[in-house]
Amino acid sequence: MFSSVQSSSVTHIVTEFDNADAVARKLGLESARCLNQRQVVKLQWFADCIRAGCIVPVDEHHKVKSGENNQVAPPVSARIPDYACQRHTPLQHHNTKFTDALEILEKYADLRYDDQDYSRALAFRRASCVLKSLSRPLSRLSEIQNVTHIGSHSQKVIQEILEDGTSEEVEKICADPWFQKMKLFTAIFGIGPARAKEFIAKGWSSIQEVRDGCTSSDWRIQWGLAFHEDLTTPVTRAEADYILGVVRRHVDRVLPGAVMELTGGFRRGKQTGHDVDILIMHPLENKIIGALPRLLQSLQSHDIVLCGRHERSTYHEELLTQNTKLSPRGQLDHFEKWIGIIKVPNKIRIKNDQSDKTSSHQLGNNKCNTDMKENKDKCENRNFQSDKNTDSCKRDVGNESVLYQRQEDTLDSGSAISDSLEDVWESLDKASSSSSPSHGNPREVKASQGDWIARRVDLIISPFSQFFYALVGWTGSKQFNRDARTYAEREMNMKLSSHGLYDFNQGKQLVASSEREVFDNLKLPYFEPQDRNC
Repeated sequence: MFSSVQSSSVTHIVTEFDNADAVARKLGLESARCLNQRQVVKLQWFADCIRAGCIVPVDEHHKVKSGENNQVAPPVSARIPDYACQRHTPLQHHNTKFTDALEILEKYADLRYDDQDYSRALAFRRASCVLKSLSRPLSRLSEIQNVTHIGSHSQKVIQEILEDGTSEEVEKICADPWFQKMKLFTAIFGIGPARAKEFIAKGWSSIQEVRDGCTSSDWRIQWGLAFHEDLTTPVTRAEADYILGVVRRHVDRVLPGAVMELTGGFRRGKQTGHDVDILIMHPLENKIIGALPRLLQSLQSHDIVLCGRHERSTYHEELLTQNTKLSPRGQLDHFEKWIGIIKVPNKIRIKNDQSDKTSSHQLGNNKCNTDMKENKDKCENRNFQSDKNTDSCKRDVGNESVLYQRQEDTLDSGSAISDSLEDVWESLDKASSSSSPSHGNPREVKASQGDWIARRVDLIISPFSQFFYALVGWTGSKQFNRDARTYAEREMNMKLSSHGLYDFNQGKQLVASSEREVFDNLKLPYFEPQDRNC
C-alpha cells in the first residue's frame, strides 16, 4: 500500500536521485524544505533494512543531501595539499572505516614483497594518509574524485564501504590463511617477509612450529622466538615512561647534562606501541662521544639488558649531499645506536609527578630550548669536587654520591677514544657479532623468567648539531618523513635526512636550533608531533 507524501505516516522516502531537491520536484513540491523533515534515503538503506529484517537507523552514507547542502560542503579535493608533511593529520580522525581497510590492502601488498607490490602498498598508504587529514567524515566519493593520491583501486574500495559498509576484497584478504600466517611470522623480532615465506613453504603455521624447526643463528630471531609473547604484547605509555626514566638515571651517571627524548608513536600521542625509541644528545657536541658504551655497561651491571646489538656511527659529511637512492642503506640514518631487548617489571608504579618525568615530550617548544641552554651552561660551568684518592670527579645525584671519570681522561680535544674506552668498544663489538649477544641461552632465560616482561628498546645517539633533524625524523610518522624528503627534493632543491638539511641553491647546510626551525627551513607550516600521524 502506497501513501501520499503528505501523509503523516510517511517517515522515509527512498530514491535513486542524488539530491533531495530533485526528489521534491518529482513529487511536485517547491524544494526539499517542503518534505517536512522526512528522511530522504538511498536504495542502499532499503536494502539494509531487508537484510536486517527491520527498520535500520539512517547513517550518513544512507542520506540523500539537498543541493543547498552540497554547496555548503564543496569537494574536499579543492583544499588538500599534495604532500603529507603539509597536512594536519591528528591521531584521532573521521575516516577510520576507510583507512583501516586501505591499511589492510597496504599490509597485504607489502607482505607480497616485490617491486610492483611495493608501489601498490605505497599507493594505499598515500590514500589512507589523505583520508586521515580530512576535517569531516567522507560521505560520498565525489568529494575525493580529483585527489591525486586516491587512485581508482582505493576509490573502488571506498565506494564499496560507502554502499555496503565493507569491502569484499578486504574481507577476502582477512580470511586468507597465507595472509594470516605472514602476519604471524613477520611479527617475530628479526623476521621479514622473505624469511616468513620460507616458513610457510616448510608447512609451518604456528610459532611453536617455528621454534621447533628454526635453526637460525641470528640473535634477533633466537630471542624473538623465545620471548615472542612478550614482544607482541603492546608496550603501554606507562612502560615507555618507566623505560625512559631508567635510561635517564643511568645516563645521568655516565654523562651528566645529557638530554633524552621519547620518540616514535609515543611522542605523536599513541598510548601503545611495539617498541620504545629514545634519542640521546648532549648540548656540548663532543661530550656524547663514547657515552653509549658506558651507558650499556651501566645498564648491564644492573641486570636490565637481555640482549642487543651496538652499531657504531657511519656518518660522514658527504652523506648530506649524497643520493641515498644509490646507497645500500637507502633512507636509513647513520647514527650510533643500540638495538635490543630489556627487562621491565610487570608491576610498574609510575608517579604522576611531572618532575620525575622528562621535562617535555616536545623538545621543539621554548621551554625545552631553555632547558637545553641551561644544561649547556651548567656543563660549561660545572664545578665538581676533586676526589683526592681517585683520578675522578664527584657530585651528588639525588641521595647518591656518584663517581664520574674526568671527560679529559676519556676523550682528547677531538673525537679520539682512549685505550680504556676502546676496550669497551671491543667488548661490545664482540658481543654484537656473536649469535647471542647477551647473558645465557634465550630459551633458558625464558624458562627462568621472573616478575618482568621483555621489551624492545632502541637507543639512538645524536650530536647536538644534528639533534632537531634527528628528532623530527625519529618522531615520524614514516609517511610524514617520506613526503618531507620528497617535498624537499622536488619543491625546494634540498636534501633532507635525520642528519640535516642541505640547500643546493645556496650550496650549504641549514642548521636548526629547534624543531620549528626545521620546518621553517623547509618553508613548511609547523605541526606539533601529535599532528604528524599520517
